Amino acid sequence: MASKKVFKSQANSGRASGGLGAFGNSAFGSSHSSALSYIQEPLDFSTISDVNVVVSLKNLSKKDSVTKARALEEIQTYVAKPDTDVEEGLVEAWVRLYPRLSIDNARRVRHLAHTVSGNIFAKCGKRAARHLPKVAGPWLAGRHDNDRAAGKAAQDALSLVFANPEKIMGLKKTFQGPILEYCRDAALHETAQTLSDERAVSVDDAAATYARVLAASLAVVTEMLNDLPREEGSKQESVYEELLGETKLWELACYTETGVRRSTHRLVQAALQKQPILVETNRKVISTIYIYKGLPSDQTGSSIDYLAALDALTVQMPAIWTDDYSGKKSAASRFKQFWKHGSRSGSGEFWAVTSNLLAKVPAEVWPAEYKEAQDLLLAARDGVTRKEERFNASTAWGAYFSLLTVLSRRLSHEDQAKVAAECAMPIIQEYLKPSQDTADWAIHGAKTAHMVAGVTKVPSILPLLEQALPELAEHITETARLSQPQQSKDFDKSQLHVASTGERWATMQRELFTKDLPETLLATLVASNIKLVQDCHQILVNRDGKPFGAAAVIEELVRTCGQRLLKDLDFRNAIKDILEADDCKWVLWPSSRQLIRCLHGLAQDSIFVEPFETALQVALTKAESLEDSSRLVRELLPRNAPDEAVELARNNEALQAFILQNVKPGLSATSGTMLLELYSIKALSTQTIQQAFSSLVAGLADTYDETELTSTLDFLASSNNSILKDVSALPGCEQLVSHLLRLEHHRNDEIAQKAASLSSRLSSSGTKIQGGAKFSVVLQNLDHVSEQSLPMDSLSELLDRVLGEDKHVQDLKTAMPDLTAWRTSLLAAVRPPKLSLSILSPLGAAVNFAQDVMSQTTAPVNVDSEGLCQALRTAIYITRLLSITDARTGLVELEEQWHVLAMLYLVVQLAEDNLSVVGTNALWHPNAGAVAEAIVLDFVSDAHRLLGSYWESMQPTDVSEESVKTGCAAMVAAMEQLGHDESHQSPLAYYVALSYSKITSNLYELHGHNADNTASSEAGLRAAKAKKDSLRTVAYLVANQLPLASSPSLTRFCNELVADLTTLDVTMPEKGLKAQEQLIMLNTILQTQEDAVDTIAKQRLIFLVKGLIDKLSHIESSTIKSEGYKALGYLLPAMSDMYGEHWSQVLERLEGTWDWLANEKIDDVLKEEHIVLEHTSLKLLGILRRLANSDDPNDDLVDALKNKESSVHSHLMSLLEHANGDSDEQHQALLVTHEQLARQLAQAPYKQLPEANELFPLLYTPSRAIQQGAFDLLHKQIPAVQEQISFDAALDNKSVHLPDELLSLILEAPTLDSLVDASFDRTMPLSLQGYLYSWRLLFDHFSGSSYRVKTDYIEQLKDGAYLSGLLSFTFDFLGHSRGKPIDASRFDIETYTADSEPNPERDVQWLLTHLYYLTMTHLPSLAKSYYLDIRSRQTSLAVESWTGKYISPLVINAALQDVAEWAETSVKEEPEYEKMHVRVGMRSKEINVSYEIDEQTMAIKVILPEAYPLAAAQVVGVSRVAVKEDKWQSWLRNCQGVITFSNGSITDGLSAWRKNVVGALKGQTECAICYSIIDSTKQLPTKKCPTCKNLFHGNCLYKWFKTSNASTCPLCRNAFSFA
Repeated sequence: MASKKVFKSQANSGRASGGLGAFGNSAFGSSHSSALSYIQEPLDFSTISDVNVVVSLKNLSKKDSVTKARALEEIQTYVAKPDTDVEEGLVEAWVRLYPRLSIDNARRVRHLAHTVSGNIFAKCGKRAARHLPKVAGPWLAGRHDNDRAAGKAAQDALSLVFANPEKIMGLKKTFQGPILEYCRDAALHETAQTLSDERAVSVDDAAATYARVLAASLAVVTEMLNDLPREEGSKQESVYEELLGETKLWELACYTETGVRRSTHRLVQAALQKQPILVETNRKVISTIYIYKGLPSDQTGSSIDYLAALDALTVQMPAIWTDDYSGKKSAASRFKQFWKHGSRSGSGEFWAVTSNLLAKVPAEVWPAEYKEAQDLLLAARDGVTRKEERFNASTAWGAYFSLLTVLSRRLSHEDQAKVAAECAMPIIQEYLKPSQDTADWAIHGAKTAHMVAGVTKVPSILPLLEQALPELAEHITETARLSQPQQSKDFDKSQLHVASTGERWATMQRELFTKDLPETLLATLVASNIKLVQDCHQILVNRDGKPFGAAAVIEELVRTCGQRLLKDLDFRNAIKDILEADDCKWVLWPSSRQLIRCLHGLAQDSIFVEPFETALQVALTKAESLEDSSRLVRELLPRNAPDEAVELARNNEALQAFILQNVKPGLSATSGTMLLELYSIKALSTQTIQQAFSSLVAGLADTYDETELTSTLDFLASSNNSILKDVSALPGCEQLVSHLLRLEHHRNDEIAQKAASLSSRLSSSGTKIQGGAKFSVVLQNLDHVSEQSLPMDSLSELLDRVLGEDKHVQDLKTAMPDLTAWRTSLLAAVRPPKLSLSILSPLGAAVNFAQDVMSQTTAPVNVDSEGLCQALRTAIYITRLLSITDARTGLVELEEQWHVLAMLYLVVQLAEDNLSVVGTNALWHPNAGAVAEAIVLDFVSDAHRLLGSYWESMQPTDVSEESVKTGCAAMVAAMEQLGHDESHQSPLAYYVALSYSKITSNLYELHGHNADNTASSEAGLRAAKAKKDSLRTVAYLVANQLPLASSPSLTRFCNELVADLTTLDVTMPEKGLKAQEQLIMLNTILQTQEDAVDTIAKQRLIFLVKGLIDKLSHIESSTIKSEGYKALGYLLPAMSDMYGEHWSQVLERLEGTWDWLANEKIDDVLKEEHIVLEHTSLKLLGILRRLANSDDPNDDLVDALKNKESSVHSHLMSLLEHANGDSDEQHQALLVTHEQLARQLAQAPYKQLPEANELFPLLYTPSRAIQQGAFDLLHKQIPAVQEQISFDAALDNKSVHLPDELLSLILEAPTLDSLVDASFDRTMPLSLQGYLYSWRLLFDHFSGSSYRVKTDYIEQLKDGAYLSGLLSFTFDFLGHSRGKPIDASRFDIETYTADSEPNPERDVQWLLTHLYYLTMTHLPSLAKSYYLDIRSRQTSLAVESWTGKYISPLVINAALQDVAEWAETSVKEEPEYEKMHVRVGMRSKEINVSYEIDEQTMAIKVILPEAYPLAAAQVVGVSRVAVKEDKWQSWLRNCQGVITFSNGSITDGLSAWRKNVVGALKGQTECAICYSIIDSTKQLPTKKCPTCKNLFHGNCLYKWFKTSNASTCPLCRNAFSFA
C-alpha cells in the first residue's frame, strides 16, 4: 500500500511539473519546491512517538479546510497540556508545514496555524532558535493578513515567544536575510498557480491567496526598511537591489487588488527614505508605471497611498515628469484622466495631497494653450462635482482652485481672463443666480459660501467680480419684485426663494469681507447693498409689507454683514430710515418678523433704542386683538432676544401694565404663553412677576369656578419645573403647594388629576418652603380645621416636602402645633363611652362610672373633608413628625414633652374605642366611612410603634410627689392635669384611668416587678380604697394586677366584697348603685387574678352564688344583672362539685333574660345595656356547657341542661331572629355578642326547626355572625329533611317546590357595577355573601332528594330563570367575560370552607367556582342552555376551555362513579338487567354497555367529551344485532336525547336504551330451522308461513329451499311464497 501511495504522489508531481514547466525559477523548475508551494516533499514522522499527533500532522496535508482546522485544534490541545514535552520531530515537521498553513485559503486554518506555532515555539524555548530562519518570514507576514483575526493571532503568537518589542527587533536583525529572502521569493517567484492547486481551488480563491501573499510580503519588506537602521539594511543590500530592480515589483503599483497596490505604494515611500539610490536607478520604469499607467489607473482604495508615493517620487526625482517620461501622450493629458475620476472613494486627504502635488510638478508639464487648459479644468470640474465628493467638497474645490491658479501662470493675460470668465465666474453666478447654463458649476456641501469665496484667489477674477456685483444685486431686487402676490397658492414658496437668494448674497459677502479685496470692489459691494435694501423696502411699502422675502433680504444683510456694512454712513442711514419709517407701523406688517430680527441685529448700535421702543408701543396699542398684541410682543422679545431689548422691555411701564392687565386667574392660553416666555428671558420686572403669579396662586383658593381653575392649572402645567420652583418661592405664592394638595381632592376628576401632576412635579424639582413660614402651611391646616383643610395624606406629603430628604427639624417649637388648641379640641371630642365597651375594655363595666352627662361638652366639633376632627389630625401629624424625623431628641428638651405624649396616648385610646363602636366619641364623623377608618387604623398602629419606644425606657411607678416629673408617673400626671377641672366620673376621667391602667400593666409585662413594686402596689390599693373612688380603684386593680397577684391586701379586699354582696339587698333602689360598684370591683379582681376564687371560703362562696341566683330574678338593672352573670361565670366553676337546684335555677334565670331581651323594645341607650346583658348571659351558658362536657361533670348540671335543651334552643332561636337588621359592622361589642350567639347555636345538638323558612331572611341581615349562624342552621336542616320530602311527594303524588323565601333571595343577582363601592379589604361584602350563601342552601335541596323531586326543583328554576343571574355574575367576576379567567387549580372545587382564604376576593372566587361546580353537577341542562345563549365568542370560548380544564374532570368523574355504582347495584342485582353488562372506563371517560341476545352481543358506548356537560355526551353504536340500521340509529338518538334532556342522567339514558332493546325483542319466537332468535347475519325471524304462521330467518329458509329442492314450509309442508 505504501508503494502505491508513493507512485501516485510521483505521478501527480510529474503531471504538475510537466504542465507548469514553463515557469523558470519556480518550485516546478527547481530541484525542490518552495516553502509556499502546494507541492511538498513527504514528511518524516518516524521520530514522533505519539501516533495521534502523527495522524493530525498527516491530516494537515489534506485539501479539506475543515479537516485541517480540526487537526490543528487537536495539535493545539496536545501542545497546551502542561505535561507535554514537544519532541524535536514534531518541531521539524511543523517548521515544514507552517509556511504553507500560514497562507491557507481558509482564514480559520491560518488563525489556528499562528496560534499553534506560538505555543510550540514557546514550549521549545532555546531549541526554537535553529528553526526560526524557516518560520520568521511567514510569521511576520502573518501579522499583515487582511483578516484581522488571523493577523491578531500571528501577533499574539509572536508576543508569546518574544515578550517585548526589543526581542522582536532582535529577531528582525538576526534573521533579516531569511526574512527578506522569503519576501523576495514570495513577491517575485511565486504565482497563483504555484500557491494553489487549480484542480482543488477556484480561480478567484487562488487569485485571492496570491494577492494576500504579495501584500503581506511587501508589507514585511516595508516594515524591515522602516524599523531597521540604515547600516543594518545595508547588510542585505543585494536582496533589496534584486527586489527593487525587478519591473514586476513596480508593476504591482497598478495591480488589480487593493491591498497589493497599497503595500507597493508604502514600500516605495520607505525605499525612498532608506534606499534612494536603488530607487533612482529605475526612474524610467517608475515614470512609466506611476505617471503614464498610474494616473489613469483604477486606484480605488489605494488612491491616497498612490498620491503620497507619487508626491515623494516627484520631490526626490522631478525628472520622472519630464526627461524620464516616455509616454505616447503627455503627462498633462494623463492628469486629465486622473482628475476626471475624482478621489475614487477616497477621503478629503486625497484632495489635500493633490493640492500639494500640483505645486511640485514641474511647470513645463502644464499646458500653455487656452484650449488644453480649459479641457483639463473641465475634467477637474467633473471630478470634484461627482456625487461621492459632496462630503469632500471643501478640499476638492480647494484643489480645483489650486489647479486653476497653477494653470493660469502658464497662460497669457488674455487667456487668464478668458479662463477666469469661463472656469471661475460660473461658480459665483451659479451660487447667486442659479441657471441651467451654470448648473454644472454648482457647489454642494456645507459652508458653500466659503468655498465660493475661494475663487478670489484666481488671477484676473477680481475685475470680473467687481463688474458682475451690481448686476447680481439687481437680480435679487428683480426676483423680489416679480415674486408671487399673496393671493397666489405659491406665495410662500416664492417668498422663501427670495429669502434664500438674499441669504446666499449676504453669506457670500461675509466671506468676501474676510478677504484682502481692493477698495473699489468693496465700494461696489456697499453701493450695491444700499440700493438693494432701499429697493426691497420700497417693494414692501408698495405691497403693504406682504412679501416677507424682501424683508428677509434686509434682515440677512444686517444680521450677516451688519458689522461691516454699518460702518458705511449711507448704508446706516438707509437702514435707520427703513426701521423708523411711518412711526414703525411695519410692526403690523405680515413681514414684521423678518424686520424685527433685523432690528435685533442692531441691538448694540445706537440706532436700536428708539425704533425698538416705538415698535413695542405699536404692538401694545395698535394691534387688532389681544392675540395679535401677544404675538407681536413675543416676536419682539423672543427667547434669543438681545440683552439690550430685554433691558428696555423690563423698564417699559406700558409693557408691564399690559402683562398685569391680561394675567389673572383663568388666563387665556395666549396670555399664559406670553407670560412664560417673557419671564424666561427676564423681561418682566420683579414687581410684575410677584403681582402676576401671586394673583394666579390666590385664584387657586377658589375651588368653585372650575373653568378658571382649569385654565390656571393648564398654565402652570405648561411651565417647566424650574419656573414652578421659582414661583413657589415668590412672596405671595407660598400657598401654591397647599392649594395644589387641596385641589388633588377636588370633585372634578380632571382638576384633581392636573393638581396632582403639578404637585408631583414640584416635589421632584426639590421645591421646599423656605424662611420663617416653613411649617406655617402645615400648622395652619392643623390649628384651623374645616372642610377646606388639606386632607391628612396631602398634609403628610406637604410635611415631607417641608422636611426635605434629611428629615431634620432644626427647631421643634416651630414645627409643633398649638398645644392649647389641641387640648381644647381633645376635650371637645370626648363623649361618655358606650356601655357596650365593657365587653372589650380592660376596665370592664367601669364604663358605667363615666356616664356623667353634666360634664359632657356640647361644643361643636369641626371636621375636615374626610370627617377627621382637629384633635385627631394633630395627633396624626405629631406621630408622623416624631416617627420620621429626629424630633424626638428635641421633644425631650421641651417642657411640654409629657403633655404631648399624654394627649397623644389619650387620642389613641379614644380612637380605639371609636373604632370598636363608631360614635363613641367625636374624633371623626360617624358617617366618614372606610376612608377615615383606614387613616385611623394606620395612625393607631404608628402611634403604638412610637409610644412603644418610650415604654422601653420607662419604669412603672406610682404617681407620687417624688417621681412626678419622670417616666410613667410624669405621663399619668400630665393626663390627670388635662382633666383637673373635670369630675371623677367624667368621660375624660375614665380615659385617663384607662390610659393609666394600660400603660402600667404594659410596663409591668415589659420590665417585670419586684417586692418593692408589690409593697408599693398594696399601699396604692389601700389609698385608692380610702378615696372611695370606684373608677380609680378599678383602674388600679387592672394596672397593678401583676404585683398584686397573691397579695394579702387584695385577698382581704376580695373577701370583703364577697361578704358585702352576700348580705346586701340589691333589690332596694337606694342600694343598687353600691351593689353595682361592688360587683364591678369584684369582677375586676376575679378577671385579673385567676386564683382569686380559690381565696374565697367555700361556704361564703356558696352563699354568694345562691344569693345572686335568687336576686337575679328580682333585679331590674341590666348592668347589675350583667355583672351578676359575669360573677357567676367566675364563681360557678369553683363549685362545680356542688349538687343542687341552683344549676337549673341559673338556666331559668338565663331563659327569663333571653325572653325579655327578645321581646323588649328599647332605645339606643338601653340597647347598649342589653348588648352587654346578652353577651354575659350567653357567655355564662357557654361556661355551663363547658362544665357539663368536662371529664367529671356535675350530674345535676348535665340533667338540667338536658331538660332545658329544647327550651334553651328555642330562646336562642328567638334571639337570633330578634337580631335581624342589627348591623354590627361598626360595633365590635355587638359583633362579639352575635358571634357568641352563633357559637352557642352551633354547639347545640341538631334539632329540626319547625319554622325554618323564617330563617331565610337572616341571610341578608347586616351581621356576618348572624348570617353565618342562620346559614349553619339551614345547612344542617335542608339536607336532613329532603328524604322525608321525597317520600311525601311520592306518597301524595304531588310536585314539590323550593321555598319562596329562598327564591326571593336569589331573584336579583349582583353585578360588578353594583359592587364598585363594596370593600373587599377584610371580608366578603355581606350582600354578596347573602346571595351566594342562598345558592349554597338551594343546592343543599338536591342532597338526598329523589330524582322526581330534583326534577321538580329544576323545572321551577328553569321557569323562574334564576340561574342566568348567578352564571352571568360568575363569568364576570372570574374573568371569563374578559377572556382571562382565573386559575382555579389552587381551589378545592368540590368543597368550600368559609374564610379560609386570607384574601376576600380570592374567597369569593373560590365560592363562585364551587357554586359553578354544583351547577354543573345538579343543573347541567340549565347551565348548557345558558352557555349556548352566550353571544360573546370570547366569553363562550373562555367558559368552555376553563370548564374543560377545572370543572369537567370532576363532573365526569362523579358521573362515571354514579354509573359504576348503578352497575354494581341495579344492573347486577335486579333480574330485569340480567342480560345487560356495563363497564366504566374512568381513564378513557367511556361507558361500554352490552346486551346479550342468543349468544350474540348488542353493544353501545357513551363517550363523555372534555367539556362535559357543556358538550353533550356522545352515544356511539359498537355492535348492532337483530335490528335494522334506521331503528338502531333511532335507539342511539333516543339514548343521547334522554341523557341530554334529563339533566344529564347517564343511567336514565342507558335504561331507556335497554327498554328499547327489550321492547323490540318482546314476543319474538325462535326460528324453526336454526332454533335461534338471531341468525348469523344478526337478523330476527321475519319470514312468516302463510299457513302455519311460523317465523323463519330469511337466510335459513333460503338454505332449506336449496337443500330440499322444494319451496315448501319446513313444518306444514305447504307451498311457501318466498318474496
